[in-house]
Amino acid sequence: YCSGLFGQNENAGNSNFHSFQFKAEKRFSSGIWMLGSYTVSKLLTSTDSVQADAQLWSGAHGAISPYERSRNKALALNDVPQVLSVAMIYQLPFGKGQRFLNTGGALDKIVRGWQLSSIFRATSGVPLVFRSGSCNVPAQFRAGCIPSLLPGANPFSQEKGSFDPENPLLNKNAFEPADSFNFYYGQGPRVSNLRGFGYYNHDLSLIKNTQIREGLNVQFRAEFFNLWNWHNFTSKGGEDGLAAGFSAFDTDVSSPGFGMWNGSVSAPRNIQLGLKILF
Repeated sequence: YCSGLFGQNENAGNSNFHSFQFKAEKRFSSGIWMLGSYTVSKLLTSTDSVQADAQLWSGAHGAISPYERSRNKALALNDVPQVLSVAMIYQLPFGKGQRFLNTGGALDKIVRGWQLSSIFRATSGVPLVFRSGSCNVPAQFRAGCIPSLLPGANPFSQEKGSFDPENPLLNKNAFEPADSFNFYYGQGPRVSNLRGFGYYNHDLSLIKNTQIREGLNVQFRAEFFNLWNWHNFTSKGGEDGLAAGFSAFDTDVSSPGFGMWNGSVSAPRNIQLGLKILF
């Protein structure tokens, strides 16, 4: 073997999920359908992957020695305590047989068959993952360095509601210092209970169906993704769990840019137009 051996599919983890779920629905009538749902939940787990020990030890998976598995228990990386979703479909009441402009002919072809659809979603932020890139711990310990929050310290250097991207969001002095991780790998949780920014999005579509004759229909679609061009601070993805892994912010206490926004943001407004012939 030319590389290290990893235990895979060991079934060594455990998870607990609890939630309250509420749903309200208006079934389709008078051209309108609506569905609203709200969830309050909490997901605790000792691993976010069935192959946790095969992941990088500096990441969120397997950051704590496999000989201390119980300490791995923390919030899940994708724990989202609150989720609100509202969806709607409205067939506009214009054209023959409808409430307004009840007429035939060419005018009916123009005003009849329009449908408006809307999906709004808002969620809480996911937990932040803190590590120290300066981690002088022998490889035999198989552990990453996890800084803990100092007692009574405020981890945020500014309010999220008035966040200025030119300055750090997080306060480095609120955590164990980076130079303390010498044959010591910290007392922090694998995934913290501090959260980044929440997420919200609104998509809208306008559809026009025009029946040319029996069995032949022309459909026009105008779709607006992120209708209001909202910007959310989202993760770039990756496995390092530090500057660009599980957050839009640098969470490596040994980094000069700790707490700074790394430039990651959700996709801007996207408008899509389409024309279909259905037969």
